[in-house]
Amino acid sequence: METSTLKSKRLEGKTAVITGATTGIGFATAQLFLSHGAKVIITGQSQDRLDSALEKLRSEHSGDVVHGFLADVRSIEKLKALAEFTGKLFNGHLDILFANAGVGGQGTSIDEIGEEEFDFTVGVNFKGAFFTVQKLAPLLSSGSTIIFDLSSVHSKPLPIFAVYAASKAAGRSLLRSLAVHYAPRGIRVNAVSPGPVPTELGRYSKFEPAQLEVMIKGFGETLPMKRTGRPEEIAQAVLFLASDESSYLTGSDLAADGGYAV
Repeated sequence: METSTLKSKRLEGKTAVITGATTGIGFATAQLFLSHGAKVIITGQSQDRLDSALEKLRSEHSGDVVHGFLADVRSIEKLKALAEFTGKLFNGHLDILFANAGVGGQGTSIDEIGEEEFDFTVGVNFKGAFFTVQKLAPLLSSGSTIIFDLSSVHSKPLPIFAVYAASKAAGRSLLRSLAVHYAPRGIRVNAVSPGPVPTELGRYSKFEPAQLEVMIKGFGETLPMKRTGRPEEIAQAVLFLASDESSYLTGSDLAADGGYAV
C-alpha cells in the first residue's frame, strides 16, 4: 500500500507557484498538487481570501508544504517580489509555474466597454500572465514547465465578452512564442483552456450571482457534454501538463471544455 501511494504521487519533490489560487481552478489545482507531493506557493490579491485558502490547505496537508504571497499580477514590482520570495523558499529552483490568475469578462457590449474595464481585463489576463512568466523564468531549468490558464472562448466569437476573449487569444499566441523561446532551456510551455466552469470569477461580472448562474448553466447545456465543468476537473488537466506524463508536449493548448471547441 505504501509503495502504491508513493507511485501515485506524480509531483513528488516538485515545487510550484500558482497565481490567483485562493478560489476556483487555482485553489483546486493547489489541493491536487499538494496531494501529489508538491510544495506550493499560492498567490492572491485579497489578504482575507489568501489567509482563508492557506488555512484550509494547511488543514488538509501537514508539514511546511504550502505558502502564500499577496500579489496583484498587474504589478511588476509585486511579481519581482514574488520571484525573490520563491527563490529564497525553494533554494533558487522552481519546477512548475501555473499562470492562473485571471478575470472574466463583465458582459459589456463592444459599443459600451470603457477604458477602465478594458485595461483591467487585459492587465490581469495578458499583461499579468506575461510578466509572471518573465519574472519567475530565471528560477526555471531543464524539466520545468509553464502552464497558462486560458479559455476556449479565445477561438470563437463572443461579442459581449470580446475583450476577455481577445485577452485569452493573446495568451494563446504568447504561449507559442514562449514554447519556442524556452525550448533550448528544456522548459515546456502549455495551456489549459476550460469551458464554462462556475467559479468566483463571477464577482467581476455586472450580472447578479443568480442571473450569472442561470446564464452559465444554460451555456453548459449547449455543449456536447450538456453540463458545465468543475474546478477539480480542470485541475486534473493541469496536473497532466505539470507532470512528466506530458513530457513531449510544448506549445499545446489542452481544451478541457466539455466539447465547446469542437
